Parts: sequence; structure tokens; C-alpha cells
Amino acid sequence: MKIFSLIILALLLSASALNDARKANEAFQRGEYDLAAQLYRQAIEQNPDDARLYFNLGNALANLGSDEEADEAFQEFRDRASTPQEQALADYNRGKMQTDREQYDEALSNFRDALRKNPDDEDARHNYELAQRRLQQQQEQQQEQQQEQDGDGEDEDDQDQDQQGEPDQQPDAGQQPESPQDPGDELQDPGSPDDMSREQAENLLDALEQLERELLENRKKESERSTPRNERDW
Repeated sequence: MKIFSLIILALLLSASALNDARKANEAFQRGEYDLAAQLYRQAIEQNPDDARLYFNLGNALANLGSDEEADEAFQEFRDRASTPQEQALADYNRGKMQTDREQYDEALSNFRDALRKNPDDEDARHNYELAQRRLQQQQEQQQEQQQEQDGDGEDEDDQDQDQQGEPDQQPDAGQQPESPQDPGDELQDPGSPDDMSREQAENLLDALEQLERELLENRKKESERSTPRNERDW
């Protein structure tokens, strides 16, 4: 990781700076990045034109996870750097932070700027290629996720169509369910004798009697025809 080698280089360059800068360097080497950032800021107040102080401050803030403040410090260093090689150091460290945040488009832009200023920087070239591969992987993953989401949406549409094709088993809204029959209610047969008039009942009895007479007469005639006659010739 080149960011650490750059930090060591910057610390060596700033070893002869103000007293606060030296104390900041010592705190940084102990891993006390919060104290180091505080001391670098104090040193900047005393010597705002020393570009190396901004570079060291950016490294301390990067180790604290304060990426936005670190990015601002690296830009301040780049604006004050006297050579393209020094400016390339800021571009490189900014690209490294953006790679860690998976901001690969921005990282590629900064690594590209670093290579333009220092084409011989092999570390910048390596990290540029690494950011390219990770960006491609990120895009492929996003594409796969989008395809999966589209596939899930198609399955839901198919299910909706299947459900629409099934017959509706529920009663129509206009149909009301029949109320249960009250046990106290008595169903009446429309053909029951209670509904007949007296005249109808008498006519029915007469018809039945006439039918019975006709049946008796028919039976009598059939009996007579079937009885053999005992006639003898003498």
C-alpha cells in the first residue's frame, strides 16, 4: 500500500519544520492520529505555506476515516506543491481513498492524473488497473442484480395472469345469501286438502266412487268370460 510509504516520505521531509510539526510526526508514528491531526493544524496556522503539512494532515485524517477532510487537505497540498511529482502524490492518495470507498470512477480519474504527472509511477499504474477491474466487477454485479429483479417482476406478472384466468368462486355482489328458515315457520303444501273447497272435495269423492264402480264392472265381465260353461251333448 503506497499510501504508507508516502506518509513516511512526507514525515521525513517535514522533520525540520516547526515544533508542532515535529510533535505531530511523532504522534503519527505512534498511531495517535487524532493528536497528530490536531498538531498539524496548529503547525499550519503558524506556517500555512508549507505544503508538506497539508499532506501529513491528509494522511492523519485518512487514517481516522475522515475522508472528506483528508481529500480537502490533499487538494491543498497539490495546490501548493512545487513539482508535478509532488502533485502526483496527492492524486495517488486521493485515488487510494476513493478505491477503498468503492468510488472507482473517481479513483480512476485521480490515478490517471497521477500517471500524467509521473508516468514512471508503477504503483499508480498498478492501482489504476486494479480500480478498472473492480469497476468492471461492480458493474457486472449491478447488471446481475437488475436481471434478477426483472426476472422476479416477470414471475409476479405470470402469477397475476394465472390468477386472472381462474374462475371466480365468490358470489356476485348483487346476490344475497338466503336467510335460514325459522323453525317456527310451517311450510304448506299448495295441494293439501286444507286448501280445497267443500265443492271440490265432493267432486273428488264422486269421481273416486265412479272409478271404483267401473273397476268392479270390468272385473265382473272378465270373470264371466273366463268361467267355462259345462254344457253336455246328450
